[in-house]
This record gives sequence, structure tokens and C-alpha cells, in this order.
Amino acid sequence: MKNVPSEYPQLGKSTNGDSLLFKTIITPSKAKQKVHYKRISEVIEAHKSAPQSALISHLNPIIRGWANYYSTVVSKEAYTDLDNLMYLKLRAWSKRRHPNKSGVWITSKYWQEIRNRNWAFATEGKPSKELLEHKKTPIVRHTKVKGESSPFDGNLIYWATRKGNNPEMPIKTSIP
Repeated sequence: MKNVPSEYPQLGKSTNGDSLLFKTIITPSKAKQKVHYKRISEVIEAHKSAPQSALISHLNPIIRGWANYYSTVVSKEAYTDLDNLMYLKLRAWSKRRHPNKSGVWITSKYWQEIRNRNWAFATEGKPSKELLEHKKTPIVRHTKVKGESSPFDGNLIYWATRKGNNPEMPIKTSIP
């Protein structure tokens, strides 16, 4: 297994350094996606007669928290699926509120174009409240620590560039 072609540099390695012929991909489990979607559905059901801004205020922390929790794993497909399911739920919510109105009227009332984003579930006017989308959460990959580095070894420049800021690092540094 040591002679794996160089065309597969992204493959994982075993504990003794041998190349594996697969890469482990961690994703949000289907069960956790269902639990999250059920929670979103419950909030939408509980706010059948509430104004749109109240619904958005209750949904945004739930979406932000779940999406941030899974932002370090491979979750793009899960985010897209959840956004699609949430759209269907919100469309049903809006149609229930206005059963005698057309789809075009409902769309123009509840979905706005904000910052070049079409179909944003947002309130009209200024200031507008906008529902967050799972898929807009940036995916952040883990960066391995180099070699034997430690936050306690005194290499403040490495840790400041890795973390972005370090409380022990001076604000302005001049490297000779």
C-alpha cells in the first residue's frame, strides 16, 4: 500500500503512515437532520398566525446554531436539502394565511430581492428582516497543527497567524 499513485494525494493515512484507498467524509447524520427539520416545522406550525417578522426572529437562531455546529464537516448537501424543505414549509405557511390570493401575490409579499439575492424570505420595507439560509454558512475546514507545535512553546507568530489573533501577541508587530 505504500506505493499509491501520486494522483491520489487527498487520500487518508493509517496510524503507521500507510496510504489508505479512501477518505473519511463526515456529514451531519440523517437523524440529526430530521430532528432539526422537525424543530423548524414545529416553530412554523406554532407561528401560523404570527407576523412574518416574528417567525423570522424565532427561526434565525435555530438555523444559525445548527448550521454553525455542522460548519466544520461536509454539509453542503445537507444545508441545501434543509433549505429546500424549509422553503416548501414556508410556502405552505404563506398559502394558509392567504388562501384566496394567487401564488404571484404571495411570492411578492413574502419573498423579496435583497442584496442581489432572489427569493429571500424577508419582510418588506426598511429595515427588513431576512430569514437565514443554511447554505450561506461558510464551511470551515480544520487546519492541522504543524509538527510538535504547542501554544506553550513560545512561537507566538505561528499561533497568531493560525488563530488570527493571540492575546499575548502585540497588536503591531515588526518582524526584522
